[in-house]
Amino acid sequence: MTTTRPPVLIHEADVAEHFAGIIGLYQAHGWTHASDPARLRIAIEHSSFAVVALEGTRVVGFARAMSDEAFAVYIADILVAPDRQRQGIGRTLAEAILHHYPMDRFHHQVLVAERGAEGFYRRLGMVPVTSFGLTAFIRSGR
Repeated sequence: MTTTRPPVLIHEADVAEHFAGIIGLYQAHGWTHASDPARLRIAIEHSSFAVVALEGTRVVGFARAMSDEAFAVYIADILVAPDRQRQGIGRTLAEAILHHYPMDRFHHQVLVAERGAEGFYRRLGMVPVTSFGLTAFIRSGR
């Protein structure tokens, strides 16, 4: 017997409606963000743009970005439910953000990627900052 899943649809995130599913994604990936739900909710609410991938009512993906709305965009998080990875959901979420912040209007789109994700971002047309003769810096509390 074959079961069909509902299509995955991308929507602008509604924190009140989608937060339980969003935090579930952070927990599923073991991100420290999930250890402080109140703080994570604030971060999401203050993001410039956030989208969810919904399969019916289930949140199977989430992405968010912060921007000055003129020149720069920082893509903060892209998460896909472990059982739904490698099915194009992450790409679709990333493309929703990149479409919302088009290169003809924004000077640069930046993100910090975990090791192992380089190929995913390269396939989206992103390149390491070193390709531009730049060096990236980070100051972290960890």
